[in-house]
Amino acid sequence: MKKTLLLLALAGLFLTGCESPEKSQLAFDKGVELMYNTTRFAEAEEQFTQAIKYNKNNFEAYYYRGCTKFNRSMFDAAILDFEKAIELKPGYYDAEFALGRIYFIKNDFDLACFYYKSAEQHGRENMEDYVKSCP
Repeated sequence: MKKTLLLLALAGLFLTGCESPEKSQLAFDKGVELMYNTTRFAEAEEQFTQAIKYNKNNFEAYYYRGCTKFNRSMFDAAILDFEKAIELKPGYYDAEFALGRIYFIKNDFDLACFYYKSAEQHGRENMEDYVKSCP
């Protein structure tokens, strides 16, 4: 009986993946602090990665991790994080706007306009200058 309970408890740990919203929030907060107060983007990225480890659905951690990559010109890696943030929270206009910025930098104006218009449609304010030359 004790063996069975122990095995069930261990199986539960593996199935839940050690999710911890509290630990995720602590790592996320540390990442934001590093990003904004010290501009130590690589260290901030590590904190956001930890936040994601503890909560796979932390769309903000994906977004901010994408921002740390964007700030280091790691555009292809940032795209993946911004796309994941949108997958987890459809209509997340901050991530849509960030994708627009990346595609603009990459001279893919069709995709830039697509994401700028989507961000505007989902409620991001002050998009006039970004969408004015979009078809």
